[in-house]
Amino acid sequence: MSRRLAGPSCALWLLALAVVAAENITTNSVQLLSDATPTVYTSISTLLLRTSSTTVQFTTVNTSPPPIFRRLPHHHQGSRWGPYFEDGEEPQNVTARVGSNVKLDCKIGMLHDKMVTWLHRKSEQIHLLTVGKVEYSSDQRFRLSFRYPGNWRLEILYVNRRDEGLYECQISTHPPRVKRMFLKVTAPEVFIMDDNNHEILERYYKAGSAVELLCLATQLEDPGDFVTWRHGDEVLNKGVSVNGSLGSSTVLSTLTLEHAQKRHSGNYTCSVGNVASATVAVHILNGELPAAVHHGNCAPNWRSDWLWLLLPLVVRR
Repeated sequence: MSRRLAGPSCALWLLALAVVAAENITTNSVQLLSDATPTVYTSISTLLLRTSSTTVQFTTVNTSPPPIFRRLPHHHQGSRWGPYFEDGEEPQNVTARVGSNVKLDCKIGMLHDKMVTWLHRKSEQIHLLTVGKVEYSSDQRFRLSFRYPGNWRLEILYVNRRDEGLYECQISTHPPRVKRMFLKVTAPEVFIMDDNNHEILERYYKAGSAVELLCLATQLEDPGDFVTWRHGDEVLNKGVSVNGSLGSSTVLSTLTLEHAQKRHSGNYTCSVGNVASATVAVHILNGELPAAVHHGNCAPNWRSDWLWLLLPLVVRR
């Protein structure tokens, strides 16, 4: 512009030049999240300075980039914006000893207003155990033991063989979210056998003869798993011998009665603690035994051949 400005106009010119310099007219690049080629974003603004005799127009460049929208990370295992199992939804196997207490943990995050339910499935039967913090089972051994902040723990007291099966912790979403746990209950097994290794429920002896009963106890685990004999309610110690050479989890116990008399008749029970037992009815007869029960061969309860493999050769005294 050839016209020379003086006075106020000159001051306005200097002010405008200072504004332009302060704008720091540069071009900035913004790298996209996808590592694409840099792109320049600009916007134009106009500054007008007006005097009584002159209008001066300046153009400035605004190099501020537009906002960049980032995708939030996706959480697996369903939506983390709703209820989820903190330990995952994979099924679990739980093993418990008969008579012990069992704790089944169900840790849930972000439950909000949803409900938690425990079910027990066995064969074709379904038993409702708890809904929320309310217990529905008539068996008082089942109870909910909630642990803050989100562990909906199911406890089973003095577990028994009937408690085996599938347990489900369900969240009332649509469809329901389910955590499955299979409970296996282990216990000793006890058999009373004759000298031919056949399981028996009843034995006949002639008065004055020797009575010998064999008790095989398997699946022993706890140090307190020891075998005892009883005649009715009386605990027997005399005439009892134990062979523990069959392995750490198997014991063979022999009960011997010399010169059996009529008073020795009755039920003889071999047991392991209070968790497993077997009983045989012993009859002491005067005179000759009936042919059907001679030598005690009366209606034996035949077991699988694996019992033969568990017993070594028994050397009779």
